[in-house]
Amino acid sequence: MDTAGSPPFVHFSAPNRSLGPKGRRGCLAAIGGTTLVVAFGASLLGAWPVMPFAGLEVALLWFAFRTLQRHDADFERLEIGATGEVRLEARDASRETSFVAQRGWARVVLRERGHRCTLGLAYAGRTVPLGRMLSDDGRRELAATLRPWLKVAAD
Repeated sequence: MDTAGSPPFVHFSAPNRSLGPKGRRGCLAAIGGTTLVVAFGASLLGAWPVMPFAGLEVALLWFAFRTLQRHDADFERLEIGATGEVRLEARDASRETSFVAQRGWARVVLRERGHRCTLGLAYAGRTVPLGRMLSDDGRRELAATLRPWLKVAAD
């Protein structure tokens, strides 16, 4: 059902997180605690060189979880309005992108490299990435869906 005021086409994607911030802290505590306890036990038995490596392992795990946390609020929203305006809003970590184009002049850019592909939206000499959170097949499907909406063939 089409409601008045809603855009005719909307694509929204966000990262799928199976472990929230509280769960990540618990996981880090469990893995880090276990690693440090085992390393401490090994150092009591005379294998003291294990401790620095255990500390490094826990620090790298913390860094990986911290990087994931920076991307928790990432999203991508493409909207093609009834007035012919194409609007893309995206967030990647702390970088936000806003892109506005006219429907008749915007074009889909799909670049294939073997089985891999990249998708972008081009307008007025500027191309912004699109479908970063999708698989290669998802990007191809989105490109095929967008082409009729924009009525422009891809490069």
